[in-house]
Amino acid sequence: MQYLNQSKTRKILIGLVIIILLISSGPRLDSDLGHEWMVGDERPLIIAHRGGSIIFPENTMAAFEGAAKLGVDVIEMDFQLTSDDKLVTMHDDSVDRTTNGTGLVREMDLEQIQNLDASTNFLDINGDNPWIDTHLPPLTIEQVLDRFLNSPHRLSFEIKNEGVEGEIAAEVMYEAIRIRQMEKRIEIGSFHIESLYAMRNLSEGSIATSGAESEIQKCILLPMLQLDRWWLDPGPASVLQIPMEWDGINLATKGIVDRAHQHGQAVQFWTINERESMDHLIEIGADGIMTDDPILLRDAVLEAGFELPEPWEYTES
Repeated sequence: MQYLNQSKTRKILIGLVIIILLISSGPRLDSDLGHEWMVGDERPLIIAHRGGSIIFPENTMAAFEGAAKLGVDVIEMDFQLTSDDKLVTMHDDSVDRTTNGTGLVREMDLEQIQNLDASTNFLDINGDNPWIDTHLPPLTIEQVLDRFLNSPHRLSFEIKNEGVEGEIAAEVMYEAIRIRQMEKRIEIGSFHIESLYAMRNLSEGSIATSGAESEIQKCILLPMLQLDRWWLDPGPASVLQIPMEWDGINLATKGIVDRAHQHGQAVQFWTINERESMDHLIEIGADGIMTDDPILLRDAVLEAGFELPEPWEYTES
């Protein structure tokens, strides 16, 4: 009987060893396009969130061109659908917060939207509005792409619509990008999985996308638990756009970044406006930092010993 018990115990131990070896060995699968957004040993990409909304009226050409003149790598912006299925630069569902109008973007046509002034409610850190006597309308995606067609910048787009409307938004966005052959310069994110699915299907994997929340959870938690070999295929979730903390979990660690890199995923943190946080993310090797204050981030990058992106100004060709 004692021999039988020892034999059973031995088999259990051997089985456990085999399981552990399977879990801790084997390939780590790469994302589709993440390597194109990873920076290696270089500095993180300076990403102007909404064009730098502390300095400029958000999601306007003044913000996008202003960020370019300061010197950034990536310009980030949000898109909403109008009633006539045009994509315009707007973060909120309604126009109330940022413009002189009221109402839902989806219930207004393009002409109505572009008659609005998106600088009306802006105040800088001094409480001033340098654009008070100007008219800065929301922009169409075509206007944005045409303005930056020949610039050195990458662009980061967020689809705000969800459900069927998110699928329509993805179709409009992809067509505008495809016509101009700008696929390699653009990353697309959304909190809505159906919008990302639609973009991935339309682009056939030619445009890098972030992950929806469920995809990001999987891509972070499985590597943390050492369960990412064999079973984690990040696929089209090529760029992890994440906050520094999520549900009490500190995501701003070198371990998180390194494990994502093992799967060929770039890691970008949002929305970082504190100098101490910027310094920390530079130190742990983040691939990109989104900020409303690109001036402050430029200072942090420079003091960390890296060269800065050159200022760029649009000129008529």
